[in-house]
Amino acid sequence: MKKEVLCMALAGLLFSSCCTIFTGSRQAVTFMAPNGTKIFDAATNVKIAEVKEENTVTAKIKKSREDKQLIARKEGFNPTPFLLETNFNASSLWNILFWPGFLVDLGTGKMFKWDNTIVNLELEPAEKQTEGTE
Repeated sequence: MKKEVLCMALAGLLFSSCCTIFTGSRQAVTFMAPNGTKIFDAATNVKIAEVKEENTVTAKIKKSREDKQLIARKEGFNPTPFLLETNFNASSLWNILFWPGFLVDLGTGKMFKWDNTIVNLELEPAEKQTEGTE
C-alpha cells in the first residue's frame, strides 16, 4: 500500500509544474461591446462569446503560445478583427527548481497568458447600399 501511494505521489510530482499548480489552462477575458455582438475565433470561425447584457461578457479562453486573432460581428456593423496578445507567465520561473516543469508548461500552453484581459471593442456601422449604385 505504501508503494502505491509513493508511486502516485512521485507521478504527481513528475507530471506537474509550477504553472500547472498555480494557473489554469484557460484565462478569463472580458469583452466590452454593444449588446448582440458575437466574438469568433478567426482561425476556426467558432463562436467564443456573445455580449447579451450590460455591454460586457467574460469568456474563458484557452491559453496559447501564439497570439489569437478574433473577430467581433454584429448585424448592421462591419466585422472588427482584433488580436489577443500572448505574454510570458512569470510563475513558470519557479520551474528552475524542477526543470522538467518547463516542458510541461510549454506543452500545455500554461507558460503563457493573455496580456489584454479587458478588450474594449468599437464597431463601425456598415455603410448602407443605396439602390441604383454599382
